[in-house]
Amino acid sequence: MRQELDNIIKKYDLINQTFENFWETYDTYLTDELTKEESKSYGLIDRNSIRAELYGYSFCVSSDLSFDYIKVTVDCFLKGKTMRFATYWCIYSLDGELFDDCFYGE
Repeated sequence: MRQELDNIIKKYDLINQTFENFWETYDTYLTDELTKEESKSYGLIDRNSIRAELYGYSFCVSSDLSFDYIKVTVDCFLKGKTMRFATYWCIYSLDGELFDDCFYGE
């Protein structure tokens, strides 16, 4: 099962795709009229304000969705800090299509 999951991740480049989606979402958070003041209050000024790291990925079976999926998770840390302040994840179908994503603070 692990090898099959790794193959899907590589075939559809899901880790890189997740980081691309993450940075787009983060950049929007910094510049959107509804959230830019909030982001500044957390000390988030630009991409250099944080460190984003792959937390991991998993194969998921859930009663909430009508299909099995892959979830790729990125943890976010303020520069110079060791405690995670936010998490971002993407849910993909098994054929690599993005279904949903979420960016939330801890």
